[in-house]
Amino acid sequence: METYTKFVKDKIDFKVDFAIIIGSGLSSILDRVQIVKKISYQDIPDYPVSTVAGHTGELIFGTLSGKNVLVFNGRVHFYEGYSMREVASSVYLAHAIGANNMIITNAAGAVNTTLKVGDIMLIRDHVNFIFADNPLRGEQGNERFVDLIDAYDKEYLAKVSEVAERKGINIKEGIYCAVSGPNYETMAELNLMSRLGIDAVGMSTVPEVIVARYLNMKVLGFSCITDNVFVDGKVTHEKVLDIANRCGKDISCLIEEFLKEI
Repeated sequence: METYTKFVKDKIDFKVDFAIIIGSGLSSILDRVQIVKKISYQDIPDYPVSTVAGHTGELIFGTLSGKNVLVFNGRVHFYEGYSMREVASSVYLAHAIGANNMIITNAAGAVNTTLKVGDIMLIRDHVNFIFADNPLRGEQGNERFVDLIDAYDKEYLAKVSEVAERKGINIKEGIYCAVSGPNYETMAELNLMSRLGIDAVGMSTVPEVIVARYLNMKVLGFSCITDNVFVDGKVTHEKVLDIANRCGKDISCLIEEFLKEI
C-alpha cells in the first residue's frame, strides 16, 4: 500500500472530498467530471489491474459539482485471483490521500422479483456471502472489529432519495448480497437468497464497504439492476454491460445533484 500511495501522491497534490468507484458499464459519470489528471492502474507500482470488460482501469482526478473527486474507473474482483486486501486497494488509496467519503456503484442481478431490469437500487444494507476471505484479516488492534450497523450512511441515503424525487428518477432501496463469482447463481441459490430477504446480488462492493467503514469513511452505494432471471432467463456479461450503460446515466445525474447539496 505504501508503494502505490507514495507513487500517486508524487504524481498529484490533490485533496479529495469524495472517492467514487465505478462498476461494470457505469462510466457515464465521467462525462460530468472536469478532469484534472488521469493515471492508468498499469502505471502504478503494486496496484492491482482490472481484467474485466467494462472496467477501464484508471484513476481520474477532477471536480464534480464543486467537489474534488477521485474516480476509480473500474475495480478489481476477488474472482480475478486477487486477495481481498487487493480488492479493497481503491479504498485504502482514497483514504490515504484524504478522502473521507466513498460512493460505490455496481451492476447487480435482481433477487427480489419486483425489481426490473434498469432499476436503480440504493443499497440500504448488505449480506456477505464471500466466506473465503475478509479484507481485514491480518489487521491488528480492536479497530478491526468493525461495527457494520448502518454501514451505508442514512443521511446520504435520505439526501439521494430527495434528489431522485425532485428529478423524477425512480429509485428503490434494498439489500445487496456479495458472492465470489465469476459464475452466476443457480436458481436454487437465488431462491435461497430471496427467502433471506436479499434484493439484489453481485460480485463486488462489500469488501470495499468493510474497509471504508474500518477507515471511518461514510459510504453511499448504488446498484444498477441489469438482469432478472426470474423474468428474462439467461444472463450474459454483454447484456449486463448494455443495461448498465443505460442505467448509468440516471445514477450519474443522482450523484452529481447529491454532491451539489451535501
